Amino acid sequence: IFEKILEKVRELLGNKPMSDADLVAELDKKAEGTGLNWKVSVVDFLTLLDIDSSRENRDALSVELAVPQDIKSGSPARNEALRLAVFKKLAENGGNIPASLSD
Repeated sequence: IFEKILEKVRELLGNKPMSDADLVAELDKKAEGTGLNWKVSVVDFLTLLDIDSSRENRDALSVELAVPQDIKSGSPARNEALRLAVFKKLAENGGNIPASLSD
């Protein structure tokens, strides 16, 4: 699932390296007028990228990104842990993600 996120982000950036792009600005631009708050909601982030944001998909992504499984599935705490894990992994893959979004 994370590979699909990377694919969608690369498409958004016109396939230029994530390290050369202002990913936050590009995501903000894409989110304009949608009402999606991608910075604080993993569901909104996935929806913005046109990726299945169902609980089942988020659960699978949380396993893939080693989010602690003792946090209740679908809970705000699990979604927050997943959001942090996604942004941290994007940063590890060269994305310019401010620490405020991944800490």
